[in-house]
Amino acid sequence: MSKRDVLPVLAAQVPIGALLEENLETIREAMREAAARGAEVVLFPETALTGYAPNIGRGRRPAEWPAIAQALAAIAELARELKLWTIVGSEAWDGQSWWNRLYVYSEEGQLAATYDKVHLTADDTRYYQSGKRWVLFELKGIRAGLQICYDVRFPDGYRALLDRGVEVIFQGFYGAGKDTWKVPVMGAHLRSRAAECGCFLVAANVAGPLQIVVSQIVDPMGLILAQANQDRSELIQAELKLERIAESFVREDYFQRFQALHAQVKNA
Repeated sequence: MSKRDVLPVLAAQVPIGALLEENLETIREAMREAAARGAEVVLFPETALTGYAPNIGRGRRPAEWPAIAQALAAIAELARELKLWTIVGSEAWDGQSWWNRLYVYSEEGQLAATYDKVHLTADDTRYYQSGKRWVLFELKGIRAGLQICYDVRFPDGYRALLDRGVEVIFQGFYGAGKDTWKVPVMGAHLRSRAAECGCFLVAANVAGPLQIVVSQIVDPMGLILAQANQDRSELIQAELKLERIAESFVREDYFQRFQALHAQVKNA
């Protein structure tokens, strides 16, 4: 368990478009506001920097990667200036393929972790390669994990993070444009994932239109600490009282009674 008592976090429900420069300015403005509000961590949506290829209707060209990398460097520098942990979604090019990635920059502006979306939607597969690993990293002495959008439909990633003692999961979404019937379903998924892992879950979605999930911050019991409104730009924040993790009987039972049992059942 982390030795910190409280972690102030902010989830930025912001608009995302196809223009890199406009997205970068939106991100930088929200980072400054997050720091002014006293947040120590700010989370942005899936592909917040580049825009989401299935929504835009085209993939980025490899020649666009240097400008994206430069924009990421600008985010890292501002994180250092503001002393603000920053988690931001972006498309990433490795010389052969594009990835749907979350970047984590520390308060020193150092790259602390990256996570590539494992569960790609059918549309995603036209543009991105699937990630191959679950990612856990240390944030101010806290064990933090990462997930992206469609991952919420599949509990295996969360359970893998729980096995490694995750305390806070940060999840970026680009879920908008249709199928608003999913709003209560996706919200239920987020609350269930938090409750079944006994950890905090911080989720940031694009600011519409026609969101399928709203940005929210959920505690280890599955209770909502903060929630954005539908189809509007909004910054939501909460203080994560880390003692609440120890109050999760589900988490306690998992580690003390069921973890080994699950491994035996899986391997039988």
